[in-house]
Amino acid sequence: MGVLSTKVIAGVVAGTVTLGTIGVVFTGGDTVDNVKYQLVDMKNKIVSYEQSEFGLLEKIGLIKADATTKLTDANGKIVDAKTKIKDLEAEKRLLQTQIDHLNDEVTGLKADLTTANATIESKNAEIDRLKGELQGVNTQLATLQAEYDTLLANYNALVAENDNLKTEANRANAEIEEANDKVAELQETSTEVSAAIEGKAPLTESELDAIGTVNSPVVHDAELVVQNLNLTYIQDGQSETFKAAHPDLNIQEGDRVWRVTNNNKFKVYVEWQFAGGGTTGELVANPSQTFYMTGKGGTMIIKWQDENGVWKQSVKAGA
Repeated sequence: MGVLSTKVIAGVVAGTVTLGTIGVVFTGGDTVDNVKYQLVDMKNKIVSYEQSEFGLLEKIGLIKADATTKLTDANGKIVDAKTKIKDLEAEKRLLQTQIDHLNDEVTGLKADLTTANATIESKNAEIDRLKGELQGVNTQLATLQAEYDTLLANYNALVAENDNLKTEANRANAEIEEANDKVAELQETSTEVSAAIEGKAPLTESELDAIGTVNSPVVHDAELVVQNLNLTYIQDGQSETFKAAHPDLNIQEGDRVWRVTNNNKFKVYVEWQFAGGGTTGELVANPSQTFYMTGKGGTMIIKWQDENGVWKQSVKAGA
């Protein structure tokens, strides 16, 4: 900040002072008044620019906070929808496999209708029940898929809105820089202007650069990774202690008990079989632990698919 020096004043009124043999005549009053009015106007503009800067900074902060909240909420909903879809897909796979097995059994039983009518009727009823469950699962899956598609569309809209906000923030920064340039042009003012704006200064280049335009978090629309499953043969599966701890298993004499440990947060479809062929089966491994039983021992193999559809397996020997 500066003031008009006496040299400047002298330069302004140089053409309006006349030296005569009689005396000095001063005719620069209008010029002095004009300079005074200009300085007062400059002071008002500088104060106004300072207030506008604070308003712009507050607006940018509100925009960023709102966008971050929306993106965080969309991220949580998308992950929750994907987890539910994984659960239903595993149940659908199990039900479809059971239906296929029952259809195969029905086909075999139809070869001897005289002795198998009662069994066929029972199997057909079971198939109808499973089809009903499958239809319900398909309905839920379709509903969740629609919800997921809506969430994804909303997320894409938020991304587009965020891009617009970045553009608006950049425009606001440009306006602040322009205002700073105008403030710089008005810094050569009088002592009165210097006192009016004392302690106020435009944003520096580093402060402008510090205004972020990128919101977080980043949402990744990727498949949930399927962690490996673990298989355990329960050595004391026939003990009274174990049976008492797991009454829901209804363990009978001679049953071998196996445990599948699923560390995922969603269900996983599993197929099991003994090494070398023989008895096979399938199940849905719930998050945490799932038990199943076989009538004989041997080397057990369980198989499941990872997020890319590649089959994985775990092998465990049991007595």
